[in-house]
Amino acid sequence: MMSAADKRGGDVGDNRLTVIDSHVHLDFGEFDAERELLVERLKASGLKDAVIPGVSASQWPKLQAVASRYGFHYSLGVHPWYCTADWRQDIENLSKLLDERGGDPKLVAIGECGLDALHKASWEAQLPCFEAQLQLAQQHDLPVILHSVKAHNEVLALLKRYPLTRGGVIHGFYGSMQLAQRYVDAGYYLGIGHLLLEEKAKKLQETLVKLPLEHLVIETDLALVSQVKKSDLADKTGGSSLILHLLIEKIAKLQKKSNVLVSEQVFLNTLQLFDL
Repeated sequence: MMSAADKRGGDVGDNRLTVIDSHVHLDFGEFDAERELLVERLKASGLKDAVIPGVSASQWPKLQAVASRYGFHYSLGVHPWYCTADWRQDIENLSKLLDERGGDPKLVAIGECGLDALHKASWEAQLPCFEAQLQLAQQHDLPVILHSVKAHNEVLALLKRYPLTRGGVIHGFYGSMQLAQRYVDAGYYLGIGHLLLEEKAKKLQETLVKLPLEHLVIETDLALVSQVKKSDLADKTGGSSLILHLLIEKIAKLQKKSNVLVSEQVFLNTLQLFDL
């Protein structure tokens, strides 16, 4: 009998399992010169869809244009690094845009938003800016794409205060099983990215051994991988940081499951999370 992966065009033999990138900053400037070729290579490697997250009000128009150009989905939000003294104006603009774009099936979430305690310059504005975006997510019944760094207690407290029927995803999760369970209990998926491929990421690898597949999605956070210039990953992926298949292989190895099983489950999880 043909598997679901085969029906979707997945070919295990040539490593072309069908995948969705749940978090990729294709709109960022460093890809302007090579975006067309990069997307072509991503699709050739099995990429069926992607979600491009918003980071700042000034970037939203370009983000929407890039998403439209390639038929990808997107989200709109204010990243904690971009929360400034003008955050109220950004939230007002976001609210208007959500009202205008409410019927756009390609708009699937609010974010990237959240808290980052390491980015002290914007910390004072981060809390109210994040809270306002959770309120918008409630109003528009959208999931959120969350950035949470060294501020998990604060993030979890706000998620409890503003429960979302559709939850969301903790982007770039890098933590213990105990922390993972707290987010899962709150109704959130965990976004697993390139950090899992680091040899030193023992804690995350231990978490992935125990964490049920039903709670995971995979992501490249492609701009970040490009910025840190991980030559070892580039060598393995033809120089273009196409790491989704490497993530599937790593999760499969940690959980002693097949690549196809892992691929099918994280694919389904992403469909469910963003209602794709």
